[in-house]
Amino acid sequence: MRLKNRVCLAVSCLLSAAMPAVASEPDDFEDRVRAFLLSNPEIIVEALDVLMQREAQQAVVQTLSNYPELFTDAPSLGLGAEDAPIRVVEFFDYKCVPCKAMHDPLKSLVQKNPNIRIEMRHLPILSPGSERAARFALAVSAVAGKKAYAGVHDDLWAIRGPLNVAAFERIAADHDLDFQAITDMMDSAEISQRISLNRDVAIALEILGTPAFITPKTVNVGQSDVDELAKVWLSQ
Repeated sequence: MRLKNRVCLAVSCLLSAAMPAVASEPDDFEDRVRAFLLSNPEIIVEALDVLMQREAQQAVVQTLSNYPELFTDAPSLGLGAEDAPIRVVEFFDYKCVPCKAMHDPLKSLVQKNPNIRIEMRHLPILSPGSERAARFALAVSAVAGKKAYAGVHDDLWAIRGPLNVAAFERIAADHDLDFQAITDMMDSAEISQRISLNRDVAIALEILGTPAFITPKTVNVGQSDVDELAKVWLSQ
């Protein structure tokens, strides 16, 4: 019954689109449209696809309206000019191989398209170490500022082995940072709130992996063609 209702809705949309021409058409116009649709049912399938895409986009927009801070928070870590008019939020995990594979192409993308800013947000879901690394990076930002955060992020990004205390202590030493102060900050309410917000958004949008790229109107999950993503972002 649900499918039948959706088909009826799709047909109704098709008829509505044709209504401006109805006044000048013969009285049997709707009968002829019906006969045409029965002879070409693939058009109804296409209309259903368009309808589903439209509904999905509306659902994304509605869901994201509950999290305005995702796009209004001050920039902290990302690619491209901080004042670029198009902000894309990338959810990433330090253990995410596709995230790392897309990183250099995304760097090139924002260099070619200065209107795009990709703001990177932690979504640690792949391992317990992922969350500890996210907390460590965010603690560095809170204790030592954005420049130190960017440097520590690059070092965490490059780690191939375990994301553990020994690795964090080594990175802190390399950047001449106060490791004890960072450790004390890692489990703070501020950092827990940031990670929880990102997870809440992911759950609401049914995001099950990384990377995930989010704009106020679209969600793209998984390794994707960067140029195709750019077309979507620039069209908004």
